[in-house]
Amino acid sequence: MSEAAAAQSPARLRNLFALILAVCGPSNPKQLWESYKESLTEDILRNARRQNPGMNLDYTPDMFNQALIIIENKVLEMGGKELEKLELPTPQRNSGDRLNSAMLRETSYDVKELDAYITANEPLLVPDQRAAYNAILDQIEKKAGGIIFLDAPGGTGKTFVINLLLAKIRHQSKIAIAVASSGIAATLLHGGRTAHSTLKLPLKFLENQTHVCSITKGTGEAKVLQECELIVWDECTMAHRYALEALNHTLQDLRNNGKNMGGVVVLIAGDFRQTLPVIPKGTMADELKACLKSSYLWRHVVPLKLSTNMRVHLRGDVSAGRFAEQLLAIGNGKIPADPVSGLINISDNFCNIVESVEELKNKVFPNIQTQYKDHKWLCERAILAPKNVNVNAINLQIQQQLPGEAISYKSIDTVKDIDMVVQYPTEFLNSLEPSGMPPHNLRLKIGSSIMLLRNLDAPRLCNGTRLCVKTLMPHVIEATIMTGCAKGEDVFIPKIPLLPSDIPFEFTRLQFPVRLAFAMSINKAQGQSLKVAGVNLETPCFSHGQLYVACSRVGTGENLYVFAPDGKTKNILYKTALQ
Repeated sequence: MSEAAAAQSPARLRNLFALILAVCGPSNPKQLWESYKESLTEDILRNARRQNPGMNLDYTPDMFNQALIIIENKVLEMGGKELEKLELPTPQRNSGDRLNSAMLRETSYDVKELDAYITANEPLLVPDQRAAYNAILDQIEKKAGGIIFLDAPGGTGKTFVINLLLAKIRHQSKIAIAVASSGIAATLLHGGRTAHSTLKLPLKFLENQTHVCSITKGTGEAKVLQECELIVWDECTMAHRYALEALNHTLQDLRNNGKNMGGVVVLIAGDFRQTLPVIPKGTMADELKACLKSSYLWRHVVPLKLSTNMRVHLRGDVSAGRFAEQLLAIGNGKIPADPVSGLINISDNFCNIVESVEELKNKVFPNIQTQYKDHKWLCERAILAPKNVNVNAINLQIQQQLPGEAISYKSIDTVKDIDMVVQYPTEFLNSLEPSGMPPHNLRLKIGSSIMLLRNLDAPRLCNGTRLCVKTLMPHVIEATIMTGCAKGEDVFIPKIPLLPSDIPFEFTRLQFPVRLAFAMSINKAQGQSLKVAGVNLETPCFSHGQLYVACSRVGTGENLYVFAPDGKTKNILYKTALQ
């Protein structure tokens, strides 16, 4: 807190304080508040002095109360507890505030702005978009409820249609909830948040159990679900089928309605050509079992399809049309594989074939020694690879090209059970690199591209948000957000305790929840849009849809660079998921 307080930005300091309370579990929150309450309230005092120029104002209990209300709201948004439960002063507020906050979030839309948005964009719908749009509105109008699946390959305007639907429902002063399976996809939806945080989905799904969302009757979240007319779930193909079933059970209970989804229209959108739910150490059978198409609800789903490529339609870009057709051929498994090796040929009229990883780095990040200062240039490019071992090597090699010294941050790794300390010594814990976790030895430079590995403050700071390092301090990183709705904003990121999900014993890593992001795994790239992409296939793809996801991050083959030994690679597809 002392490092961040030196930046003299009370709003950012409050966000950091809320993050520490919600995620880090400080030993003495009250002492932390007492030490920094003036720094946390400085802008409130400044505003009061500006409004009362003739008065000699100093900090008052009302000002501290105002800061506490802002902090508590932020902590609750992040999924934390009320300040009272953290042994902090309880902010004085109206009794109905907390219950209403969930409702306010879903109803506080400017009707005039929505009207202008609808008027400007409805005429732009192409025939297949209009057909899907009208069919969904008709289903809502009839109060028929049910599940609709919008099958939408990249570039067909899925996000455009969804945002127009959300605006249409909200314009009628009705509630439309927008969620997505990933933080990155959620930032593209108006009022979007992650499915886990909004619907309070279970963190773990167990076989042969009835799963429900952690939403209690009588709460603000329950009221929102009881009154909503539409729930949109984007990138649903990444979600576990038990998540959809948990939502179904919860809605039936909250709305006292035995129909599917409690009689509300649930629009799930995505593309089954992309990667399926990630099952740690799972087999093909495990992934297919977790897929939505394996759910008992799938037979009740009404399918709708978008197929018009908007880049071709709007710009008349013939090369983009050809690229989209070749992408679908990869996604649908239409490119013949060698019967002996199982490899497919990557055509040089599809993308740019490079001869080495070194050439790949130079094509995607030319002149990075000077260009890295341009955040727009930096955030619109990345190299993708199937496995983290290749990603990590490329990240360190590219970072080495930046000027300045790298700062090393070493994590504190501890096992939860004290009796296991001998069995799992610290050196062994330090050597582990579980998926979705930062490394023990995190090396960063000022100007490095980094990616957040946890949802800290959605939608500003989501799992997958990319940032550029601005200042490196011993206990806090100051970084500039490069992607999403808060692009250009400076934020503080503290070290937080992280628990891996795919290790057979419990241990905690205290580390900054970030990784270098010049390169990223293909699974991590799902939902990211790039202008220039490199794909390193020296290790071939190993799971359904990875090659399709990697190649579809860009809109045209001119900006896609691929390294594959001898121009050949594997294209793993599960036919069952595509039927």
